[in-house]
Amino acid sequence: MDNDTILKRNLLALSSKNTLLSVRAGTAAPSEKVRFIRAKTGDLVPVLKSGGTSQYIHSSIDPITEGLRFFNINKSGGYLVFIGFGAGYHIIPFLGHKDITQILIIDKDISLFRSVLGSVDLRDFILDPRVNFLIDALPDEITSYVLGNYFPAITGDLKTLALRSRWQNDAGYFESVIESLKNMVSALSDDYTVQAYFGKKWFKNTLVNLSSAEKATTVLSPVRKAMVTGAGPSLEEHIGLIKKEKKDSILIATDTSLPALLSFDILPDIVISIDCQHITYHHFLSGIPGHIPLVLDLASPPALTRITDNLVFFTSRHPFSKFVSSNWREFPVIDVTGGNVSHAAISLADALGAREILLFGMDFSYPEGKTYARGTYIYPYFSARTLLVNPLETEFFSFLLRNQNIVKEYEQDYIRYTTRPMISYRNRLEKAAAGFNGKLVAMTGKGVHLNLPSSGRAASERRPFLFAAGKSRESWKGFIRTYNEAIRKLPVPGDPVMEYLLNLSLKERDLWTTLLPSAAALKKDLDNNAAGGVEILKMVQDWTLRIIGEFLSK
Repeated sequence: MDNDTILKRNLLALSSKNTLLSVRAGTAAPSEKVRFIRAKTGDLVPVLKSGGTSQYIHSSIDPITEGLRFFNINKSGGYLVFIGFGAGYHIIPFLGHKDITQILIIDKDISLFRSVLGSVDLRDFILDPRVNFLIDALPDEITSYVLGNYFPAITGDLKTLALRSRWQNDAGYFESVIESLKNMVSALSDDYTVQAYFGKKWFKNTLVNLSSAEKATTVLSPVRKAMVTGAGPSLEEHIGLIKKEKKDSILIATDTSLPALLSFDILPDIVISIDCQHITYHHFLSGIPGHIPLVLDLASPPALTRITDNLVFFTSRHPFSKFVSSNWREFPVIDVTGGNVSHAAISLADALGAREILLFGMDFSYPEGKTYARGTYIYPYFSARTLLVNPLETEFFSFLLRNQNIVKEYEQDYIRYTTRPMISYRNRLEKAAAGFNGKLVAMTGKGVHLNLPSSGRAASERRPFLFAAGKSRESWKGFIRTYNEAIRKLPVPGDPVMEYLLNLSLKERDLWTTLLPSAAALKKDLDNNAAGGVEILKMVQDWTLRIIGEFLSK
Protein backbone atom coordinates (compact mmCIF):
# COMPACT_ATOMS: atom_id res chain seq x y z
CA MET A 1 0.00 0.00 0.00
CA ASP A 2 1.52 3.36 -1.02
CA ASN A 3 1.89 6.25 1.42
CA ASP A 4 -0.84 8.36 -0.18
CA THR A 5 -3.37 5.54 0.28
CA ILE A 6 -2.23 4.97 3.88
CA LEU A 7 -2.69 8.68 4.62
CA LYS A 8 -6.17 8.78 3.11
CA ARG A 9 -7.28 5.68 5.02
CA ASN A 10 -6.01 7.08 8.31
CA LEU A 11 -7.50 10.53 7.74
CA LEU A 12 -10.86 9.08 6.78
CA ALA A 13 -10.91 6.97 9.95
CA LEU A 14 -9.90 10.01 12.02
CA SER A 15 -12.57 12.22 10.45
CA SER A 16 -15.29 9.86 11.70
CA LYS A 17 -14.57 10.95 15.27
CA ASN A 18 -12.54 14.20 15.03
CA THR A 19 -13.10 16.07 11.79
CA LEU A 20 -11.13 19.13 12.84
CA LEU A 21 -8.01 17.11 13.73
CA SER A 22 -8.33 15.16 10.48
CA VAL A 23 -8.36 18.41 8.47
CA ARG A 24 -5.43 19.84 10.43
CA ALA A 25 -3.36 16.70 9.88
CA GLY A 26 -4.33 16.45 6.22
CA THR A 27 -3.30 20.03 5.48
CA ALA A 28 -0.11 20.00 7.57
CA ALA A 29 3.27 19.63 5.89
CA PRO A 30 5.19 16.41 6.66
CA SER A 31 7.71 16.89 9.44
CA GLU A 32 11.35 17.36 8.44
CA LYS A 33 12.44 16.03 11.83
CA VAL A 34 11.31 12.46 11.27
CA ARG A 35 12.30 9.55 9.05
CA PHE A 36 11.09 5.96 9.08
CA ILE A 37 13.17 2.81 9.18
CA ARG A 38 12.25 -0.86 9.02
CA ALA A 39 12.79 -2.78 12.25
CA LYS A 40 14.23 -6.28 11.89
CA THR A 41 10.65 -7.55 12.06
CA GLY A 42 9.76 -5.38 9.06
CA ASP A 43 7.62 -2.91 11.05
CA LEU A 44 8.03 0.82 10.40
CA VAL A 45 9.58 2.81 13.25
CA PRO A 46 9.75 6.64 13.39
CA VAL A 47 13.17 8.12 14.12
CA LEU A 48 13.44 11.74 15.30
CA LYS A 49 16.40 14.01 14.69
CA SER A 50 17.53 15.44 18.03
CA GLY A 51 20.49 17.76 17.73
CA GLY A 52 23.13 15.71 15.98
CA THR A 53 21.67 12.37 17.07
CA SER A 54 18.79 10.14 16.02
CA GLN A 55 16.11 9.10 18.55
CA TYR A 56 14.34 5.80 17.86
CA ILE A 57 10.77 6.17 19.20
CA HIS A 58 10.24 2.40 19.26
CA SER A 59 12.53 -0.62 19.15
CA SER A 60 14.53 -1.00 15.95
CA ILE A 61 14.55 -4.75 16.57
CA ASP A 62 10.95 -5.70 17.43
CA PRO A 63 8.55 -2.81 18.28
CA ILE A 64 5.58 -5.16 18.73
CA THR A 65 7.29 -7.25 21.42
CA GLU A 66 8.52 -4.03 23.06
CA GLY A 67 4.92 -2.81 23.09
CA LEU A 68 3.80 -6.02 24.81
CA ARG A 69 6.47 -5.56 27.48
CA PHE A 70 5.24 -1.98 28.02
CA PHE A 71 1.72 -3.33 28.45
CA ASN A 72 2.77 -6.04 30.90
CA ILE A 73 4.62 -3.49 33.04
CA ASN A 74 1.78 -0.95 32.96
CA LYS A 75 -1.21 -3.29 32.77
CA SER A 76 -4.23 -1.30 33.92
CA GLY A 77 -7.92 -0.75 33.29
CA GLY A 78 -9.96 2.43 33.43
CA TYR A 79 -9.24 5.75 31.72
CA LEU A 80 -5.74 5.76 30.24
CA VAL A 81 -3.90 8.90 29.12
CA PHE A 82 -0.87 8.17 26.93
CA ILE A 83 1.78 10.89 26.81
CA GLY A 84 3.49 10.50 23.46
CA PHE A 85 2.26 8.53 20.44
CA GLY A 86 5.08 7.59 18.09
CA ALA A 87 3.48 4.92 15.90
CA GLY A 88 1.32 3.52 18.72
CA TYR A 89 3.08 0.15 19.20
CA HIS A 90 3.07 0.62 22.99
CA ILE A 91 -0.68 1.35 22.98
CA ILE A 92 -1.99 -1.37 20.65
CA PRO A 93 -1.79 -4.20 23.25
CA PHE A 94 -4.17 -2.25 25.54
CA LEU A 95 -6.93 -2.33 22.92
CA GLY A 96 -7.68 -5.99 23.55
CA HIS A 97 -8.86 -5.40 27.12
CA LYS A 98 -12.49 -4.48 27.78
CA ASP A 99 -11.78 -3.06 31.25
CA ILE A 100 -10.12 -0.10 29.51
CA THR A 101 -12.87 2.47 29.03
CA GLN A 102 -11.01 5.34 27.35
CA ILE A 103 -7.65 5.88 25.67
CA LEU A 104 -6.59 9.49 25.29
CA ILE A 105 -3.35 10.08 23.36
CA ILE A 106 -1.55 13.41 23.85
CA ASP A 107 1.28 14.49 21.60
CA LYS A 108 2.91 17.58 20.16
CA ASP A 109 3.62 18.67 16.59
CA ILE A 110 0.84 18.20 14.04
CA SER A 111 3.47 17.78 11.29
CA LEU A 112 4.97 14.79 13.09
CA PHE A 113 1.48 13.34 13.54
CA ARG A 114 0.78 13.83 9.83
CA SER A 115 4.02 12.05 8.92
CA VAL A 116 3.05 9.03 11.04
CA LEU A 117 -0.44 8.93 9.48
CA GLY A 118 1.18 9.00 6.04
CA SER A 119 3.50 6.10 6.75
CA VAL A 120 1.89 3.58 9.13
CA ASP A 121 -1.54 2.03 8.57
CA LEU A 122 -3.41 2.83 11.80
CA ARG A 123 -6.96 2.72 10.51
CA ASP A 124 -8.19 -0.07 12.80
CA PHE A 125 -6.39 1.51 15.75
CA ILE A 126 -7.98 4.93 15.13
CA LEU A 127 -11.46 3.44 14.66
CA ASP A 128 -11.49 1.86 18.11
CA PRO A 129 -14.28 3.89 19.81
CA ARG A 130 -12.20 4.33 22.95
CA VAL A 131 -9.27 6.01 21.17
CA ASN A 132 -9.04 9.82 21.00
CA PHE A 133 -6.19 12.19 20.14
CA LEU A 134 -5.20 15.64 21.37
CA ILE A 135 -2.35 17.06 19.29
CA ASP A 136 -0.70 20.41 20.13
CA ALA A 137 -3.42 21.07 22.72
CA LEU A 138 -2.71 23.54 25.52
CA PRO A 139 -2.72 22.09 29.06
CA ASP A 140 -5.99 23.93 29.86
CA GLU A 141 -7.60 22.46 26.73
CA ILE A 142 -6.50 18.98 27.78
CA THR A 143 -7.91 19.29 31.30
CA SER A 144 -11.13 20.74 29.88
CA TYR A 145 -11.46 17.72 27.57
CA VAL A 146 -10.83 15.23 30.36
CA LEU A 147 -13.26 16.99 32.70
CA GLY A 148 -15.91 16.69 30.00
CA ASN A 149 -15.74 12.91 29.60
CA TYR A 150 -14.06 11.42 32.66
CA PHE A 151 -16.61 9.97 35.08
CA PRO A 152 -14.72 7.97 37.76
CA ALA A 153 -17.69 5.85 38.82
CA ILE A 154 -18.21 4.75 35.21
CA THR A 155 -14.83 4.98 33.51
CA GLY A 156 -12.66 3.83 36.42
CA ASP A 157 -9.39 5.31 37.63
CA LEU A 158 -7.38 7.69 35.46
CA LYS A 159 -3.76 6.73 34.82
CA THR A 160 -1.07 8.47 32.75
CA LEU A 161 1.48 6.41 30.81
CA ALA A 162 4.46 8.12 29.19
CA LEU A 163 6.44 7.00 26.15
CA ARG A 164 9.87 8.04 27.44
CA SER A 165 11.56 8.01 24.05
CA ARG A 166 9.01 10.56 22.81
CA TRP A 167 9.00 12.57 26.05
CA GLN A 168 12.71 13.40 25.70
CA ASN A 169 12.16 15.41 22.53
CA ASP A 170 9.49 17.74 23.96
CA ALA A 171 10.02 17.42 27.72
CA GLY A 172 8.91 20.97 28.54
CA TYR A 173 5.53 20.53 26.87
CA PHE A 174 4.86 17.11 28.35
CA GLU A 175 5.89 18.22 31.85
CA SER A 176 3.36 21.08 31.72
CA VAL A 177 0.67 18.64 30.57
CA ILE A 178 1.44 16.21 33.42
CA GLU A 179 1.40 19.01 36.00
CA SER A 180 -1.95 20.24 34.74
CA LEU A 181 -3.40 16.72 34.80
CA LYS A 182 -2.10 16.13 38.33
CA ASN A 183 -3.83 19.26 39.61
CA MET A 184 -7.05 18.31 37.85
CA VAL A 185 -6.99 14.73 39.13
CA SER A 186 -6.38 15.95 42.68
CA ALA A 187 -9.43 18.22 42.51
CA LEU A 188 -11.51 15.49 40.86
CA SER A 189 -10.43 12.98 43.48
CA ASP A 190 -11.64 15.24 46.29
CA ASP A 191 -14.94 15.80 44.47
CA TYR A 192 -15.40 12.11 43.73
CA THR A 193 -14.74 11.18 47.35
CA VAL A 194 -17.49 13.57 48.44
CA GLN A 195 -19.84 12.08 45.82
CA ALA A 196 -19.05 8.57 47.02
CA TYR A 197 -20.04 9.49 50.57
CA PHE A 198 -23.01 11.74 49.89
CA GLY A 199 -24.25 11.01 46.35
CA LYS A 200 -27.28 8.95 47.38
CA LYS A 201 -28.14 11.33 50.21
CA TRP A 202 -28.05 14.35 47.82
CA PHE A 203 -30.53 12.64 45.54
CA LYS A 204 -32.88 11.48 48.30
CA ASN A 205 -32.86 14.82 50.12
CA THR A 206 -33.54 16.78 46.93
CA LEU A 207 -36.38 14.45 46.07
CA VAL A 208 -38.04 14.93 49.46
CA ASN A 209 -37.42 18.70 49.48
CA LEU A 210 -39.26 19.35 46.22
CA SER A 211 -42.63 19.74 47.92
CA SER A 212 -41.20 22.40 50.26
CA ALA A 213 -39.29 24.03 47.40
CA GLU A 214 -42.53 24.36 45.43
CA LYS A 215 -44.10 26.43 48.23
CA ALA A 216 -41.03 28.58 49.06
CA THR A 217 -41.67 32.23 48.14
CA THR A 218 -39.22 34.19 50.35
CA VAL A 219 -37.19 36.82 48.49
CA LEU A 220 -33.83 38.25 49.62
CA SER A 221 -33.18 41.84 48.55
CA PRO A 222 -29.82 43.37 47.55
CA VAL A 223 -27.58 44.75 50.31
CA ARG A 224 -24.68 47.21 50.49
CA LYS A 225 -22.70 45.82 53.43
CA ALA A 226 -22.70 42.38 55.04
CA MET A 227 -21.19 40.47 57.92
CA VAL A 228 -20.69 36.71 57.70
CA THR A 229 -20.10 34.61 60.81
CA GLY A 230 -18.35 31.30 61.02
CA ALA A 231 -18.14 29.29 64.24
CA GLY A 232 -14.40 29.56 64.95
CA PRO A 233 -13.20 30.49 68.48
CA SER A 234 -12.39 34.07 67.44
CA LEU A 235 -16.12 34.73 67.01
CA GLU A 236 -16.27 35.31 70.78
CA GLU A 237 -13.63 38.04 70.60
CA HIS A 238 -15.68 40.14 68.18
CA ILE A 239 -19.18 39.97 69.65
CA GLY A 240 -19.05 43.66 70.57
CA LEU A 241 -17.93 44.65 67.07
CA ILE A 242 -20.63 42.49 65.49
CA LYS A 243 -23.32 44.23 67.58
CA LYS A 244 -21.92 47.61 66.58
CA GLU A 245 -21.62 46.83 62.86
CA LYS A 246 -25.10 45.29 62.76
CA LYS A 247 -26.59 48.80 62.79
CA ASP A 248 -25.71 49.32 59.14
CA SER A 249 -24.96 45.77 57.91
CA ILE A 250 -26.96 42.63 57.35
CA LEU A 251 -25.70 39.63 59.27
CA ILE A 252 -25.50 36.29 57.45
CA ALA A 253 -24.92 33.48 59.93
CA THR A 254 -23.68 30.03 59.02
CA ASP A 255 -25.74 27.28 60.64
CA THR A 256 -22.80 26.36 62.90
CA SER A 257 -22.55 29.92 64.26
CA LEU A 258 -26.31 30.43 64.78
CA PRO A 259 -26.58 28.99 68.33
CA ALA A 260 -23.48 30.93 69.40
CA LEU A 261 -24.99 34.21 68.17
CA LEU A 262 -28.30 33.47 69.87
CA SER A 263 -26.46 32.78 73.14
CA PHE A 264 -25.04 36.32 72.89
CA ASP A 265 -28.50 37.80 72.13
CA ILE A 266 -27.62 38.51 68.50
CA LEU A 267 -30.27 37.84 65.88
CA PRO A 268 -28.88 37.30 62.38
CA ASP A 269 -30.75 38.59 59.34
CA ILE A 270 -30.18 35.43 57.30
CA VAL A 271 -29.04 31.89 58.15
CA ILE A 272 -27.51 29.54 55.59
CA SER A 273 -26.96 25.76 55.68
CA ILE A 274 -25.46 23.51 53.01
CA ASP A 275 -24.57 20.20 54.72
CA CYS A 276 -26.72 17.26 53.59
CA GLN A 277 -26.16 15.27 56.79
CA HIS A 278 -28.86 14.99 59.44
CA ILE A 279 -26.40 16.08 62.17
CA THR A 280 -26.87 19.61 60.80
CA TYR A 281 -30.14 19.62 62.74
CA HIS A 282 -28.11 19.97 65.96
CA HIS A 283 -27.29 23.58 65.01
CA PHE A 284 -30.98 24.43 65.18
CA LEU A 285 -31.87 22.86 68.53
CA SER A 286 -32.07 26.38 70.00
CA GLY A 287 -34.57 27.23 67.28
CA ILE A 288 -34.59 29.93 64.65
CA PRO A 289 -36.90 32.96 64.90
CA GLY A 290 -39.63 32.75 62.26
CA HIS A 291 -38.84 36.12 60.72
CA ILE A 292 -35.27 35.07 59.80
CA PRO A 293 -34.95 33.51 56.31
CA LEU A 294 -33.26 30.12 56.23
CA VAL A 295 -31.27 29.59 53.03
CA LEU A 296 -30.94 25.90 52.14
CA ASP A 297 -29.31 23.80 49.48
CA LEU A 298 -31.90 21.73 47.63
CA ALA A 299 -30.03 18.72 49.05
CA SER A 300 -30.22 19.88 52.69
CA PRO A 301 -31.75 17.48 55.25
CA PRO A 302 -35.57 17.56 54.92
CA ALA A 303 -35.82 17.97 58.71
CA LEU A 304 -34.61 21.55 58.31
CA THR A 305 -37.56 22.46 56.10
CA ARG A 306 -39.88 21.74 59.02
CA ILE A 307 -38.37 24.19 61.51
CA THR A 308 -39.54 27.31 59.63
CA ASP A 309 -41.73 28.36 56.71
CA ASN A 310 -39.35 31.19 55.84
CA LEU A 311 -37.30 29.19 53.35
CA VAL A 312 -35.08 30.15 50.43
CA PHE A 313 -33.70 27.29 48.35
CA PHE A 314 -30.67 27.50 46.10
CA THR A 315 -28.99 25.12 43.71
CA SER A 316 -25.34 24.14 43.72
CA ARG A 317 -23.34 21.96 41.35
CA HIS A 318 -25.01 18.69 42.34
CA PRO A 319 -26.17 17.33 38.96
CA PHE A 320 -29.72 16.43 40.03
CA SER A 321 -30.10 19.81 41.74
CA LYS A 322 -29.00 21.57 38.54
CA PHE A 323 -31.38 19.44 36.49
CA VAL A 324 -34.27 20.40 38.79
CA SER A 325 -33.42 24.07 38.39
CA SER A 326 -33.16 23.82 34.60
CA ASN A 327 -36.26 21.72 34.01
CA TRP A 328 -38.74 22.46 36.79
CA ARG A 329 -38.20 25.65 38.81
CA GLU A 330 -35.20 27.95 38.46
CA PHE A 331 -33.37 28.52 41.73
CA PRO A 332 -30.59 31.02 42.44
CA VAL A 333 -27.06 29.62 42.47
CA ILE A 334 -24.55 29.70 45.31
CA ASP A 335 -20.92 28.65 45.02
CA VAL A 336 -20.29 25.70 47.37
CA THR A 337 -17.01 24.63 45.76
CA GLY A 338 -15.16 25.92 48.82
CA GLY A 339 -16.35 22.79 50.61
CA ASN A 340 -17.67 24.57 53.71
CA VAL A 341 -20.65 26.67 54.74
CA SER A 342 -18.60 29.83 55.43
CA HIS A 343 -17.49 29.96 51.79
CA ALA A 344 -21.11 29.53 50.69
CA ALA A 345 -22.26 32.32 53.03
CA ILE A 346 -19.69 34.70 51.54
CA SER A 347 -20.87 33.73 48.06
CA LEU A 348 -24.42 34.60 49.14
CA ALA A 349 -23.34 38.00 50.47
CA ASP A 350 -21.55 38.70 47.21
CA ALA A 351 -24.57 37.61 45.15
CA LEU A 352 -26.69 40.06 47.13
CA GLY A 353 -24.36 42.86 46.04
CA ALA A 354 -22.50 43.62 49.26
CA ARG A 355 -19.65 46.04 48.57
CA GLU A 356 -17.92 45.13 51.80
CA ILE A 357 -18.12 41.74 53.53
CA LEU A 358 -16.76 41.44 57.08
CA LEU A 359 -15.74 37.92 58.09
CA PHE A 360 -15.94 36.74 61.71
CA GLY A 361 -15.09 33.39 63.26
CA MET A 362 -13.37 32.06 60.13
CA ASP A 363 -10.23 30.75 61.79
CA PHE A 364 -9.67 27.67 59.60
CA SER A 365 -7.80 26.31 62.62
CA TYR A 366 -8.03 25.51 66.33
CA PRO A 367 -6.18 28.36 68.10
CA GLU A 368 -4.68 27.11 71.37
CA GLY A 369 -6.53 23.85 70.81
CA LYS A 370 -9.98 25.44 71.03
CA THR A 371 -12.30 24.00 68.40
CA TYR A 372 -15.42 26.21 68.22
CA ALA A 373 -16.88 29.33 69.75
CA ARG A 374 -18.92 28.96 72.95
CA GLY A 375 -22.59 28.37 72.34
CA THR A 376 -22.12 26.15 69.28
CA TYR A 377 -23.76 22.73 69.32
CA ILE A 378 -20.60 20.92 70.34
CA TYR A 379 -20.65 22.41 73.85
CA PRO A 380 -23.95 20.88 75.03
CA TYR A 381 -23.08 17.70 73.10
CA PHE A 382 -19.83 17.22 75.01
CA SER A 383 -21.26 18.54 78.29
CA ALA A 384 -23.76 15.67 78.26
CA ARG A 385 -20.83 13.24 78.12
CA THR A 386 -18.73 14.96 80.79
CA LEU A 387 -17.84 13.06 83.96
CA LEU A 388 -15.71 13.96 86.95
CA VAL A 389 -12.91 11.79 85.57
CA ASN A 390 -13.51 12.97 82.02
CA PRO A 391 -13.83 16.78 82.07
CA LEU A 392 -15.05 18.94 79.21
CA GLU A 393 -11.50 19.94 78.22
CA THR A 394 -10.63 16.27 77.70
CA GLU A 395 -13.60 15.80 75.36
CA PHE A 396 -12.57 18.80 73.28
CA PHE A 397 -8.93 17.77 73.04
CA SER A 398 -9.90 14.22 72.07
CA PHE A 399 -12.16 15.71 69.40
CA LEU A 400 -9.26 17.76 68.07
CA LEU A 401 -6.77 14.89 68.04
CA ARG A 402 -9.13 12.52 66.23
CA ASN A 403 -7.70 14.13 63.08
CA GLN A 404 -4.75 12.02 62.04
CA ASN A 405 -3.46 14.80 59.77
CA ILE A 406 -3.26 17.48 62.46
CA VAL A 407 -0.69 20.22 61.80
CA LYS A 408 0.86 22.43 64.50
CA GLU A 409 1.63 26.07 63.78
CA TYR A 410 3.78 27.86 66.36
CA GLU A 411 3.13 31.55 67.03
CA GLN A 412 5.13 33.68 69.45
CA ASP A 413 3.08 32.84 72.54
CA TYR A 414 0.66 30.08 71.53
CA ILE A 415 0.15 27.03 69.34
CA ARG A 416 -2.48 26.85 66.61
CA TYR A 417 -3.67 23.51 65.27
CA THR A 418 -4.98 23.01 61.78
CA THR A 419 -5.77 20.15 59.41
CA ARG A 420 -5.34 19.48 55.72
CA PRO A 421 -9.06 19.96 54.99
CA MET A 422 -8.95 23.32 56.78
CA ILE A 423 -5.88 24.35 54.81
CA SER A 424 -7.72 23.36 51.64
CA TYR A 425 -10.79 25.42 52.65
CA ARG A 426 -8.60 28.45 53.32
CA ASN A 427 -6.75 28.10 50.02
CA ARG A 428 -10.01 27.82 48.09
CA LEU A 429 -11.41 30.92 49.75
CA GLU A 430 -8.26 32.92 49.04
CA LYS A 431 -8.33 31.82 45.41
CA ALA A 432 -12.04 32.60 45.03
CA ALA A 433 -11.72 36.00 46.71
CA ALA A 434 -10.24 37.56 43.58
CA GLY A 435 -13.50 36.82 41.77
CA PHE A 436 -15.82 38.36 44.36
CA ASN A 437 -17.21 41.80 43.62
CA GLY A 438 -17.29 42.71 47.30
CA LYS A 439 -14.21 43.48 49.37
CA LEU A 440 -13.54 40.81 52.01
CA VAL A 441 -12.25 41.92 55.42
CA ALA A 442 -11.31 39.11 57.83
CA MET A 443 -11.37 39.43 61.63
CA THR A 444 -9.57 36.23 62.59
CA GLY A 445 -7.99 36.88 65.99
CA LYS A 446 -5.65 34.00 66.71
CA GLY A 447 -6.90 32.08 63.70
CA VAL A 448 -4.89 31.80 60.49
CA HIS A 449 -4.21 34.97 58.54
CA LEU A 450 -6.19 35.11 55.29
CA ASN A 451 -4.43 36.46 52.22
CA LEU A 452 -7.27 38.45 50.66
CA PRO A 453 -7.30 41.13 47.91
CA SER A 454 -7.21 44.71 49.17
CA SER A 455 -10.33 45.58 47.21
CA GLY A 456 -13.24 44.00 45.35
CA ARG A 457 -13.78 44.12 41.60
CA ALA A 458 -14.91 47.28 39.82
CA ALA A 459 -18.33 48.61 40.85
CA SER A 460 -19.42 48.55 37.21
CA GLU A 461 -19.18 44.76 37.26
CA ARG A 462 -21.65 44.46 40.12
CA ARG A 463 -25.00 42.93 39.31
CA PRO A 464 -26.91 42.43 42.58
CA PHE A 465 -30.29 40.79 42.12
CA LEU A 466 -33.34 39.63 44.02
CA PHE A 467 -32.39 36.25 45.45
CA ALA A 468 -35.45 34.12 44.83
CA ALA A 469 -36.75 31.14 42.89
CA GLY A 470 -38.58 31.44 39.59
CA LYS A 471 -41.99 30.07 38.75
CA SER A 472 -42.41 26.30 38.72
CA ARG A 473 -43.43 24.83 35.35
CA GLU A 474 -45.66 22.13 36.84
CA SER A 475 -46.37 20.45 40.16
CA TRP A 476 -43.42 18.78 41.82
CA LYS A 477 -45.17 15.41 41.53
CA GLY A 478 -45.72 15.92 37.81
CA PHE A 479 -42.06 16.82 37.37
CA ILE A 480 -40.86 13.73 39.26
CA ARG A 481 -43.17 11.43 37.33
CA THR A 482 -41.87 12.84 34.04
CA TYR A 483 -38.27 12.48 35.24
CA ASN A 484 -38.92 8.94 36.45
CA GLU A 485 -40.31 7.91 33.05
CA ALA A 486 -37.35 9.48 31.23
CA ILE A 487 -34.91 7.52 33.43
CA ARG A 488 -36.86 4.34 32.75
CA LYS A 489 -36.67 4.85 28.96
CA LEU A 490 -32.92 5.46 28.78
CA PRO A 491 -31.23 3.17 26.23
CA VAL A 492 -29.82 -0.02 27.73
CA PRO A 493 -26.13 0.57 28.61
CA GLY A 494 -23.54 -1.36 26.62
CA ASP A 495 -19.79 -1.68 26.07
CA PRO A 496 -17.66 0.22 25.32
CA VAL A 497 -19.28 2.40 27.96
CA MET A 498 -17.83 5.69 26.64
CA GLU A 499 -19.07 4.93 23.14
CA TYR A 500 -22.49 4.27 24.64
CA LEU A 501 -22.45 7.61 26.50
CA LEU A 502 -21.13 9.60 23.53
CA ASN A 503 -23.80 8.18 21.21
CA LEU A 504 -26.63 9.32 23.47
CA SER A 505 -28.66 12.42 22.78
CA LEU A 506 -27.82 15.52 24.83
CA LYS A 507 -31.00 15.03 26.87
CA GLU A 508 -30.12 11.39 27.59
CA ARG A 509 -26.60 12.31 28.69
CA ASP A 510 -28.03 14.98 31.00
CA LEU A 511 -30.27 12.35 32.58
CA TRP A 512 -27.36 9.98 33.20
CA THR A 513 -25.35 12.87 34.63
CA THR A 514 -27.99 13.37 37.33
CA LEU A 515 -27.28 9.80 38.47
CA LEU A 516 -23.47 9.96 38.60
CA PRO A 517 -23.09 10.99 42.29
CA SER A 518 -25.41 8.13 43.29
CA ALA A 519 -23.36 5.84 41.02
CA ALA A 520 -20.20 6.86 42.88
CA ALA A 521 -21.89 6.02 46.19
CA LEU A 522 -23.08 2.65 44.88
CA LYS A 523 -19.60 1.82 43.64
CA LYS A 524 -18.17 2.71 47.06
CA ASP A 525 -20.68 0.33 48.65
CA LEU A 526 -19.27 -2.39 46.37
CA ASP A 527 -15.69 -1.64 47.45
CA ASN A 528 -15.04 0.18 44.14
CA ASN A 529 -13.93 -2.92 42.25
CA ALA A 530 -16.93 -5.19 42.08
CA ALA A 531 -18.59 -3.77 38.96
CA GLY A 532 -17.65 -2.25 35.60
CA GLY A 533 -19.09 0.90 34.08
CA VAL A 534 -22.03 -0.76 32.31
CA GLU A 535 -23.03 -2.68 35.42
CA ILE A 536 -22.81 0.46 37.56
CA LEU A 537 -25.05 2.35 35.11
CA LYS A 538 -27.65 -0.42 35.27
CA MET A 539 -27.43 -0.55 39.04
CA VAL A 540 -27.86 3.20 39.53
CA GLN A 541 -30.78 3.29 37.10
CA ASP A 542 -32.53 0.49 39.01
CA TRP A 543 -31.75 2.14 42.37
CA THR A 544 -33.11 5.51 41.21
CA LEU A 545 -36.35 4.02 39.89
CA ARG A 546 -36.83 2.11 43.14
CA ILE A 547 -36.23 5.19 45.33
CA ILE A 548 -38.62 7.32 43.29
CA GLY A 549 -41.23 4.54 43.26
CA GLU A 550 -41.07 4.16 47.04
CA PHE A 551 -41.26 7.94 47.50
CA LEU A 552 -44.28 8.43 45.22
CA SER A 553 -46.15 5.53 46.81
CA LYS A 554 -46.10 7.12 50.29
